[in-house]
Amino acid sequence: MKLAKGLATVLAGSLLVGGAFACIEALDLAKMVDRTDTAVRGTITDVRTVKYTPPGDDRLIYTILTIEGEDLFTGKERTLEAAFLGGTYEGDSMMVTSMPAASDYRLGNKVVVFSAPVEGWGPEIDRCVYAAMGGIFKEVATKKGPVFLGKGEGFAIDQNMSLSQLQAGIAKALEAKQKEVK
Repeated sequence: MKLAKGLATVLAGSLLVGGAFACIEALDLAKMVDRTDTAVRGTITDVRTVKYTPPGDDRLIYTILTIEGEDLFTGKERTLEAAFLGGTYEGDSMMVTSMPAASDYRLGNKVVVFSAPVEGWGPEIDRCVYAAMGGIFKEVATKKGPVFLGKGEGFAIDQNMSLSQLQAGIAKALEAKQKEVK
């Protein structure tokens, strides 16, 4: 019985760690679109944290963002709730190297967030900010229109990109994704 419980714990831990490894995968825009089912461009209207302690495991703290705006995959209005591992809950902090910088997810920030469904993150979370720090990009206003700040090589938005460039890149990636399905 102890062996079965121990094996289940190791298996569950490896699945969680496997998810963490995905956070450091180099993702260009096409790969990001392939691995997600939405990219919401909008304003962060809520930031909250939750604590989840899986049976027989240590506590996990998640930060949940609410973004209200437009789904760049569909063009429809959308409110997205998506989480990443790490944060502070009732004075207890859990810092994770792949979590976004606090300046990236401040209340009121204009952002684009790539997201996908996730399982096993507790009863309050069913979607993640895909690739954690690699799935959220700040938007800034310029004289030529909105620009999303790039994060460097290996990120979906590697260099600063206008809204029209981002929309065109997503459209091209969605088209390729559809061809793969067929």
